[in-house]
Amino acid sequence: MSRYNFDLSLYLVTDRELSKGRDIRWVVEEAVKGGCTMVQLREKDCCTRDFLKIAQDLKEILRPYNVPLIINDRIDIALAVDADGVHIGQSDMPYDIARKLLGPDKIIGISVESIDDVKAANIIDVDYIGVSPIFATRTKTDTKSPFLLAGAQLVSSISKHPTVGIGGMNHKTAKDVILSGLDGIAVVSDIVSADSPRKSAETILKIVKSTQGRWSDNAWCVIQQLMDEIRKSPFIQEMAAGTLPYEKFLRYLYQDDIYLINYCSELLRLAEMLPDGEMKDSFMKFAMEGMEAEHVMHEQMIGNNVAANIVPMKKTTEYMNHTRQYFESGDLSMALAALLPCMWVYSEIGKYIISIEKDGDKNPYHEWISCYASDMMENGVRNALNLINEMAEKESPQRRAAMREAFVISTEMELCFWEQCY
Repeated sequence: MSRYNFDLSLYLVTDRELSKGRDIRWVVEEAVKGGCTMVQLREKDCCTRDFLKIAQDLKEILRPYNVPLIINDRIDIALAVDADGVHIGQSDMPYDIARKLLGPDKIIGISVESIDDVKAANIIDVDYIGVSPIFATRTKTDTKSPFLLAGAQLVSSISKHPTVGIGGMNHKTAKDVILSGLDGIAVVSDIVSADSPRKSAETILKIVKSTQGRWSDNAWCVIQQLMDEIRKSPFIQEMAAGTLPYEKFLRYLYQDDIYLINYCSELLRLAEMLPDGEMKDSFMKFAMEGMEAEHVMHEQMIGNNVAANIVPMKKTTEYMNHTRQYFESGDLSMALAALLPCMWVYSEIGKYIISIEKDGDKNPYHEWISCYASDMMENGVRNALNLINEMAEKESPQRRAAMREAFVISTEMELCFWEQCY
């Protein structure tokens, strides 16, 4: 099993004490038959010889199912049985030493117990992070305060790595945890203590998979707090009410003009990077029509207030640099993820403003708002989502997480863009 090819969706963590006296080997195989996508052998009260024997047996059991075996903490056991990887905690062996011992091809996951831990994990090439605990639980008593759902969403928005929730994960909490943006859940008692580990795993996996949806569904869940901030921002609220001072809107228009010249150029570059076909033609058409529509709208809204020597503000420059880096490296998936918020967020905010706008025809910004709530914009978004979901399916978990990070950063910059002009 490659460290670049694993599925965190339903991550079984063993616990013999909770297995009702049944052989852990049987429990694990039943759970895997039910759909568990990864297995972590966790033995805190077990001698080395017994631990080694169980690990050897599980390695053979899991091989036909192509499910990776992860060893909790014990690097020596992982090496001895040639396990697929290890999971380490904050007080276990440091990551860099674990990686040196295990080599470049093994999966290494690390538990994070605070936002600071997440940020620290972002600067190392760990393969996934275990967010621990999401909820308080009897099986995780040596950790800090629970993240809860709000914390899980925050982790999802800032982590550079795939994420799995630990602590209180079961069929009742699975949906909400996945909706927070995490990539999977690590389950203990709800499977190992179940009368039928197989049926329990089937039930939980069905919930997880039906909630996960596509890459874009996960990305959209992660930015909901940011979207709330955007909706509530003074710029958006005053635009909807028609009370936004014109000088602030004009400042926005000048910056928007600078950004959109770059954005439309990048859309055309993205279209050129696509293989010939309907999607390439659609993106080319969307970029050309969008560029023309924006040009006309800017001329109408700016009128005689054309200003000379307009320079990009700080956040405008940062946003352009953020998207440009992916085109310079020729990374199509990352480029599209970084460009997506400019069309998707604007489309959704346009529809939101229309929904709360009063006396729309009398609003001096109504025509501008309608441009973003237009069918052309929605069709462009739909094509982009279809394309990025198709791309994401072919990417590794780490790459999908990196795409999500680029998408989140662009969404944050959309908020900053409005704020800098207010």
